[in-house]
Amino acid sequence: MGQPSRAEADVSVVSYLDIATLEAPIALCSLTGLVHAASRSARGLLQRVSHTEQLPAALPAELWGLLERTATGEAVEWRSPVAPHELLGCTRYAGGPGAYVLLMREVSSKRVALSELLHRQRVDMTEHLVASIARDIRSSVASMVYSAEFLNVSVNRAEPAVLAETMGDIARASASLQQTLDSLLDYARLGPSVCTPVPLRDVLNRAMASLRGQYGERAHRLRVDLAPRAEQVRGNPIVIEQIFVALLRNAVEASPTPRCVIVTAFPALPPPTMPLATGPRVCIRVWDDGPGISALHRRFVFEPFFTTKQGSLGLGLAIARQAAESLEGTLELADDDTGTCFSLSLPGIEEIT
Repeated sequence: MGQPSRAEADVSVVSYLDIATLEAPIALCSLTGLVHAASRSARGLLQRVSHTEQLPAALPAELWGLLERTATGEAVEWRSPVAPHELLGCTRYAGGPGAYVLLMREVSSKRVALSELLHRQRVDMTEHLVASIARDIRSSVASMVYSAEFLNVSVNRAEPAVLAETMGDIARASASLQQTLDSLLDYARLGPSVCTPVPLRDVLNRAMASLRGQYGERAHRLRVDLAPRAEQVRGNPIVIEQIFVALLRNAVEASPTPRCVIVTAFPALPPPTMPLATGPRVCIRVWDDGPGISALHRRFVFEPFFTTKQGSLGLGLAIARQAAESLEGTLELADDDTGTCFSLSLPGIEEIT
């Protein structure tokens, strides 16, 4: 039998390290992709994606070719042809002369978990949206039906003033229904952009109706203080409601004890990134008396999938910021000595002189 090559000898020396007891999915291989040693978790991954039973064994040719084409230290993802439902992550590091260290990770289970969380988030948002729109439509339709029935039985004997008032009620309910449908089409990108006056107290009440379970079960308290000339903003009421749902949910999410949430609104100048000619602005602050956000995490709060709360997907604030920007607004994390405070700037209402 011939003498082993230098590479094989180096790997055989490295493989004496007892990596089988390591919890991390780590493997040692030669410069040609021959695995000589692997931890228990790495063995399990290799067995699932390539049906490898005994070591030493060659990595699948497709995986090794992908690793060779990728710089050391950079991760790759590979789907096994023998197990298409499995997705393997792998990073190659130099492990000494003639050897590589492979750090593996199972990606498929994480993708499945993320997919389930995304589905749950979409279902949750859809439920809130449908419930809010249904309330608005039912209210408008109920008003029109009541007024129509009144006219049907009273048109011949009602006073002209009463008839005029009833017709006015029908007109207002019809306009409200049309605005709801236009806002929905704009939200779904199926119609023209909607930018109408939106009473903040009304939209906050609708948002709280969507969160009644979360706030009512744990006795969280909400206080609203709207300054003069800051009772209304401009935009799509459905989009604005979704922003408040995200902010109000974030304020109490995963809190085991009752919290106090305070919403304030006041006239303000446009943010520094916007010219003064953009017109009046309203600054809305949503503050809660929770533990606050650490300095380490503050710059990440609007990053998609960033969260410190168990069971949360970490998309609410990212979506809320995008929604604010779609309305020519901004959403920022404000500085505050206590608790957590988010500052939302939205277009205000021009004063009629």
